Amino acid sequence: IDNLRILLPMISSIQEVDSALALISRVYTELTVEEGYRIEMPKVGVMIEVPAAVYQTRELAQRVDFLSVGTNDLTQYLLAVDRNNPRVAALYHGYHPALLKALRHIVLEANAMNREVSVCGELAGDPMGAVLLIGLGYRTLSMSAANLLRVKAVLRELTIAEMVEIADRVSQLADPTSVKLELRRALRRPGLERLLHSHERPRHTAA
Repeated sequence: IDNLRILLPMISSIQEVDSALALISRVYTELTVEEGYRIEMPKVGVMIEVPAAVYQTRELAQRVDFLSVGTNDLTQYLLAVDRNNPRVAALYHGYHPALLKALRHIVLEANAMNREVSVCGELAGDPMGAVLLIGLGYRTLSMSAANLLRVKAVLRELTIAEMVEIADRVSQLADPTSVKLELRRALRRPGLERLLHSHERPRHTAA
């Protein structure tokens, strides 16, 4: 089955993508023309996880088939904070307004180029973060299996319009604490609080 996809990590310049695409094309030619394999050219994507890539989203999207945003590294590099360093880890904020602006910019640019864009990282696996990402315009989230049921349960309680309104509102706030407080306030409704603040998986219910 021709389902191979290649994702290029830590891209910070257009030249890196062009060089990688040239190598992929060369290998594809060697396999199909010189060695006779009957395979499809794999789709190629770019990870957006450094600030330089954020502001080249449109140019990157012109060259590849899909994009993926790595929120863990993007947050770290955007805020210049090593999340694994106990001296500065408290300055790492997954709901920082600068990150929200970057995420909105990326999805708008990707949509303008008609490119698939997904999100991976801790934010996508956090039910509040997933609500925020859907509201910003993302439709494909990657997360660990342990978080999947809780995230799905929360998203099913909201409409797309509600999530868009929540994302628009919190995007106007000036600090990450205010963003998290407003998200909690917006999602303070029956059936959601247990899912948002519990690490237990929701029980399966009949369809």
